[in-house]
Amino acid sequence: MIKIAKIIDLLAQTEYISGEDLADQLGVTRAAVWKQIEVLRELGYEIKAFPRKGYLLCSKPDRLYPWEVGKGLNTQLVGKNMEYYDELPSTNLQAKEMLGSLSEGTVILAESQTQGRGRLGRNWFSPPGIGIWMSLVLSPKLPPVELPKLTLVAAVALSQAIFEVLGVRPLVKWPNDLYLNGRKISGILTELVGEMGRLEYLILGVGINANQKLEDFPEELRDKAGSLAMICGKQIDRKVLLRRYLELMEEEYFRALREGFAQTLEYCRKYTFTLGRKVVVNGGVKTLSGTAVGIAEDGSLILEQNGKEFKVITGDVNLINKEQE
Repeated sequence: MIKIAKIIDLLAQTEYISGEDLADQLGVTRAAVWKQIEVLRELGYEIKAFPRKGYLLCSKPDRLYPWEVGKGLNTQLVGKNMEYYDELPSTNLQAKEMLGSLSEGTVILAESQTQGRGRLGRNWFSPPGIGIWMSLVLSPKLPPVELPKLTLVAAVALSQAIFEVLGVRPLVKWPNDLYLNGRKISGILTELVGEMGRLEYLILGVGINANQKLEDFPEELRDKAGSLAMICGKQIDRKVLLRRYLELMEEEYFRALREGFAQTLEYCRKYTFTLGRKVVVNGGVKTLSGTAVGIAEDGSLILEQNGKEFKVITGDVNLINKEQE
């Protein structure tokens, strides 16, 4: 079986390459090369054949194929194995169904989700080909009390990746969203899998609005959701952004395991969309309100109400005031 990444590399190295040269370098027959070229065309690669010249790679599809995302990926663990799908109900659901056969660091990618979910069971709008919908499988050796902080780790890594690739820095809305220019551009859903008192896996589901136009969003989301393309005014290379995110996610994850979460929490405090604002926090059982005044060392949100401070360990945060930073 010819590795797809290998034949794409050969096609990209020169303007034209003959079927004979491809066969020689791949160690296969010309018939096998032709079959693989047809497979690539079915996958969306534009490859033309010219008599006495050979094959010409004209364009690549805007798809998050693992061999494209993985090319040049500088990680030891995260993304070394990727599972790719055109469509899934949910990447988190797929990850849970495959647990046991997946190694730590596996990334599940889908071009679209039909049942993408956010916090508190909300739907996550996941149209095909214009966002990044993924789940990352981890198995951290951490005390249970530390695990919620990994949601913040994922948010910090993504904020840094977007800043490095696009030059704009999203703010972290505790505990699991990223905002740019007052619009939500990413959400993170963390799910734990294991028996009582023993974690086996942690699944980080990450949704990134990359190339949506305003009219692509459902009407009820148009006043609060946004995409990186809308804000930056240009088409986003999803592969480049995803590759850098996986690299920084690994860096932040390894640092947290090695040194703790101090650097993660400091980033969340510095680049915050939450602190200093009046908020309502839905904890599922009860609702709390107050002014968000800090993030504690345990990762909880500190609220102040009537001169008293109290902690919120987890919950869905809604801003009362609408001012934008």
